[in-house]
Amino acid sequence: MLNPQLGRRGELIHLLTTEGLPRRHVERLLELARADGALGDAQSDAAPDVPVFLCLPEGDAADVAAFAAAATRVAMLPVPLEARAGEALAEAVGALEPGVLVLRHDESGAAHCAAAHAAPGLRVLNAGDGRHADPLPALALVQAIIESKPDLTSLVVTVVGDIRHSRLARSFIHLLTTLGVPEVRAAAPRTLLPDSLPQLGVRACATLEEALGDADVIVALPLNVEWISGAQLPSAREYASTHGLTPAVLALAKSDAMLLPAGRLTPGVEVDGDVAASLDPTEARLATLEQQLRVAALRVLTGDAP
Repeated sequence: MLNPQLGRRGELIHLLTTEGLPRRHVERLLELARADGALGDAQSDAAPDVPVFLCLPEGDAADVAAFAAAATRVAMLPVPLEARAGEALAEAVGALEPGVLVLRHDESGAAHCAAAHAAPGLRVLNAGDGRHADPLPALALVQAIIESKPDLTSLVVTVVGDIRHSRLARSFIHLLTTLGVPEVRAAAPRTLLPDSLPQLGVRACATLEEALGDADVIVALPLNVEWISGAQLPSAREYASTHGLTPAVLALAKSDAMLLPAGRLTPGVEVDGDVAASLDPTEARLATLEQQLRVAALRVLTGDAP
């Protein structure tokens, strides 16, 4: 089956999802991001040329600024665009000149739709579409793991939280299986687990204790309240009592286990106050890694990477 992310010679022309993304492209993005981090704050002296169209919701000003900074770093010209929906999105995409479209959209599959309507030379970088995919923060999680635990083929990785409604969780899981992680576990209230876990290569655990036993890495997901229907949403107290991460339950994992937050966690719900207070350095590091991956993705999509 044709992979819409790849060109005729197998080159990466869009970054839409981590599902089906060949391992060589995953590793290249991670390697380029590490190289960008090694360069420090140095920026290109070239004049802005290739446009980077930033089509993100109005409330995502911080991410718009981050993508604009990434574009400037590699001598590309950030161009803000008004968010569009449905047929208006396809029409707007078809009218864009060659460059990169950074798209975040509430509808799952919007990035694939944009890629299908893009004129030749326009590359699409998915910054999150509905519940479907969010490649860059997922890559940042993997990069953080590799920094501390380079041998992914020996790890047990546990994902805790609202996996059913998380595009980031889906993207992260696809990366783990592509890179050879032998055991991926999931822990959440039953209503927050997708039915497709076996097809994703993930073992659903009946209890948090089972999921954390001897785990090397724990990734904590926030509750996506805006996506969850009333019948699916456990109360904060119920969630905290069964799946909240505390020092006591984290002690079930390996002594050197990593805890990575996959989004803003609420103290007293996904994590207790003591755990939440310890996460600031990790959150800052993940933000740095994601910015390096924004730069790497722009370079790859425009053919500017070696």
